[in-house]
Amino acid sequence: METASLPSNEAVRLHKLHELEILDTLEEQAYDDLTSLAARICNTPIALISLIDKDRQWFKSHYGLEARETPRDYAFCAHAILNDTVFVVESSGKDNRFHDNPLATGEPHVEFYAGAPLIMGDNIRVGTLCVIDHEERTISNEQKTALEALARQVVSQLELRIKIKELILLDQAKDEFIALVSHELRTPLTSIFGSLSLLLNKVTGELADQQKQLIDVSFRNTERLLHLVNDILDLAKLESGKIDLKLEKIDVLSLAKKAIELNQHYSHTCETELKLECDDSLQLSVMGDEPRLLQVLSNFISNAAKFTHKGDCIEVSVSAENGSVFIGVTDHGSGIPPEQQSLLFKKFQQLHQKSHNKLPGTGLGLNICKNIIEQHKGSIGLESKENARTTFYFKLPVV
Repeated sequence: METASLPSNEAVRLHKLHELEILDTLEEQAYDDLTSLAARICNTPIALISLIDKDRQWFKSHYGLEARETPRDYAFCAHAILNDTVFVVESSGKDNRFHDNPLATGEPHVEFYAGAPLIMGDNIRVGTLCVIDHEERTISNEQKTALEALARQVVSQLELRIKIKELILLDQAKDEFIALVSHELRTPLTSIFGSLSLLLNKVTGELADQQKQLIDVSFRNTERLLHLVNDILDLAKLESGKIDLKLEKIDVLSLAKKAIELNQHYSHTCETELKLECDDSLQLSVMGDEPRLLQVLSNFISNAAKFTHKGDCIEVSVSAENGSVFIGVTDHGSGIPPEQQSLLFKKFQQLHQKSHNKLPGTGLGLNICKNIIEQHKGSIGLESKENARTTFYFKLPVV
């Protein structure tokens, strides 16, 4: 019996194999489907996905064979990984390398063998997809081609494992970042924001004009940072599904009135007015998380107040549309060019208009709104006419 020599990149090869974290894992349908196809295409009773470890070959999938592993010294696959193409042994009994191999003279009585190497990046061969028969035979070029194609599919599954592992690590890093932002940034920012607010409200006494100006700048920038931190935390939780919506029956007219009440002060700061446009007798209800829906409406209203002209009247409208509730916020400002509209619900996208000289935003608000409404099984959008008006709206199913 001839033992296969070690590949020239054996250390790197073993590192890649162990990086997959696949050895001694349970069977998986994706791999079993590929060995089943290989056996059918090549008309063999056995097909294996064999991974060559330091001292053994281990079978991720073992169609037609009970064993899960054998010693590497006996493995036909240990020879196959030294090749770029399908390694074929038509008759082990007539081949000096294998005629006395225990896997040929005993179970599983390997007489015919054909193995396509599993070639990953940097020409690293971690194992094979092989077919085995108990009788001498040949393999056609078409069958070889098919076996190589199936081997590439096995490699795709292995590479997918690495990508999933990387995504899990990224997700863990994101969670750690969120925890850092929450504890190490939000807490001190909240404290600074509160202290500056007290100073501006003259709790500690009158301020000189220059002092008031400097504190006001600090207050506004701290407020913006705090909004950004809160938006990042909100977005991360929404995207990971870690925010559980507390759904309850909500009267839509009351929701709109509450949104106006909550944003009245901000609207006055931007020198605009808020107005409710709907029939007072309207009776429509939705199932929703009220604080989250108010968050969406507040974002619409604050955007309208920032991007419209001084003295403008911002309209909050409520109506019924084909079994849905339509809630919109309309300003009569300069409008939004068509080429910019598709960007608005993406992360960190803000309009840069000459008329926008009020309070800056974070560029996350509308993306958060989109996530919230979609989690309510609703839809969100906008309609805009340049130099006339812009309406941001969402629709939710009527209860």
